[in-house]
Amino acid sequence: MNLAIDVASGEKPLEELVLGAVNALAENNDVNLILVGNEKSITKVLSKAKYDHKRVDIRHTDEIIDMNESPANGIKHKKNASVLMAARLVKDKEAEGFFSPGNTGATLAAALTEIGRLKGVMRPPLISTLPKFGGEFCMLDMGANVDCTPDYMVQFAVMGRVFAKRYLKVENPRVGLLNIGEEDSKGNADTKKVFERLQKMKKINFIGNVEPNDMLKSDCVDVVVADGFDGNIVLKTIEGTAALVVNMLKSEVKKNPVSVMGGLMMKPVFTNLKSKMSSDSYGSAILLGLNGGAFVGHGKTSGVGMKNAVLNMYRFLDAKINEKIAKELYDSGAKRRIF
Repeated sequence: MNLAIDVASGEKPLEELVLGAVNALAENNDVNLILVGNEKSITKVLSKAKYDHKRVDIRHTDEIIDMNESPANGIKHKKNASVLMAARLVKDKEAEGFFSPGNTGATLAAALTEIGRLKGVMRPPLISTLPKFGGEFCMLDMGANVDCTPDYMVQFAVMGRVFAKRYLKVENPRVGLLNIGEEDSKGNADTKKVFERLQKMKKINFIGNVEPNDMLKSDCVDVVVADGFDGNIVLKTIEGTAALVVNMLKSEVKKNPVSVMGGLMMKPVFTNLKSKMSSDSYGSAILLGLNGGAFVGHGKTSGVGMKNAVLNMYRFLDAKINEKIAKELYDSGAKRRIF
């Protein structure tokens, strides 16, 4: 499986991103990489690494859409930008999916303009896995669509259920609607419409409204449906809370010698906790409902995050999730509104 990786974008040094991507090859023999960026710089980094040269190709470009640049202007004026070239490799069937840790808006725009949506998909949502007690769950949309209609969110529920079944291996995923309360009457006008429609869809296994504080419980929900505005706020709140807890623990441990000794003994536990809560652990968010794989990384994606992104790209694409989504959307009770 060929995967296109934009190593020119993001906040981390090119060397860290290239080596991170190449390190994934040792853990999956079925992956080949096409690294997009400055060929001379990438070649210099690769000269320091041990890898199968037959499994890595390079596509040269010096153009990058910066993190603070307008995605629309970047896509329009930089036709050879690294993120666009990576997406174009998927369009041309040279790769099955692409990943970029750069400008999120530009990555989404590149995916839509170069790869395109599956037939019947109104708005592709961003989905990602998040940790909960005893496992993980998925949430969508994570920020691709700030303003969502009920039709979009009903589709998100169908797509999220397919993702949970094939990616998380949950036999009958529980689908919940993000809301300010569990009661059926809670929410704004659009949320209530979504609730009513999901209630009527027998194949969804809809469990009702889910509050943000409940979705992290082990026995609550497997798929959380939200509009992109609320979903992105929840994601960033979880990330910020995780960082706060880790920093507070460090601060408390340093307050006296006994705590320091205890902290040293607990260091492996803290390290493991930090790893699970870090964005590097899941590597990327995934744009569902396209004619190929599109994976959006955090700007601060590290070498570890890059390696995990490559491995998770293979996991997603090998499960044929987008192909299954096309069928499920047609077969679901939402088909009259969608087509």
